[in-house]
Amino acid sequence: MTVVSEVFFPEIGKVSCRKEEIELPPLGEGEVRLRLSHLGICGSELHVLAGGHPFAKPPMVTGHEISAVVDEVGAGVTCVQVGDHVVADPIQPCMKCRACLSGRYNLCEPPMVAGFRAPGYGRSSLVVKARNLHRASADLPLDKLAFAEPAACAHHCVSRVPSEAREDVLVIGCGTIGLSVVQALRLMGASRITAIEPDESKRKLALTFGAARVFAPGELPADEMFTAVIDVVASAATLMDACKRVMAGGPVVCMGVPTGPREIPLPMMQRFERDLLSSGMYVPADFDAAIGWLEAGSFMTDGLITDVFPVEKAAEAYVRAKEPSSIKVMISFDK
Repeated sequence: MTVVSEVFFPEIGKVSCRKEEIELPPLGEGEVRLRLSHLGICGSELHVLAGGHPFAKPPMVTGHEISAVVDEVGAGVTCVQVGDHVVADPIQPCMKCRACLSGRYNLCEPPMVAGFRAPGYGRSSLVVKARNLHRASADLPLDKLAFAEPAACAHHCVSRVPSEAREDVLVIGCGTIGLSVVQALRLMGASRITAIEPDESKRKLALTFGAARVFAPGELPADEMFTAVIDVVASAATLMDACKRVMAGGPVVCMGVPTGPREIPLPMMQRFERDLLSSGMYVPADFDAAIGWLEAGSFMTDGLITDVFPVEKAAEAYVRAKEPSSIKVMISFDK
């Protein structure tokens, strides 16, 4: 028998560290057993905890941003071996639909994602498909490796911007993902990056990570235009501003998660071929790129990982994650 710890939402507004003594199930073909190291808290999980997510509702095990160590491999698994440090992609693709057959697992419908429609990854011992795993160097600290998921989101987002439009880019919103997008833009060849963010400390981080200029909301001159705009907030006001600030022929990428329908200035978008694009999660290549950045030290996590709590203090970790001064709060399962 093995004692397994879980980050559990028993009901709306409640977080607990649940411990159960269980007999670990045998592995099926193509499966891998992981020993969880670090779990990142995402803003989407705060929505679940508050009861505001459209389909994920407590009671449930949460979590989708992890780093882990391979404990056991099932039959037919050759891509990883015991002791490897890995990240697990939380998308659970059907592998049959048109999107999956083209490798765009993030577009599989309905989206089965760990911690939402699928069981969460927030367990000290968990079983995943080998195809979901991405190996990393054992030299990369496991807390930094757990940042691969947000970095993969950012890589995918920037890949939606054509390379010729990365000349002069505006990023609206510099939380965890916005600051990751700023870094991804720098690493993917953006010539100049401007950021809008209300929090002064996050504006300073944006400068550290590659932004040339930062502004509080309302400070950027109304007539400034950009070759591309990435909206990481997706409010009615920010999306309208993004559409009005992109140059003719340029893209607006909606990276934030909107809470409902949004109005856009369609006449000017249509007339001057301004494109409204979206970015939803990632594909496997985005994880590989993100892990490469982290291994090389080119994607910085100092200043992004603001707190690490032991799993026994999961409830305190979620309280901290709600505070505006936090960026990425992590939960450690390591003893």
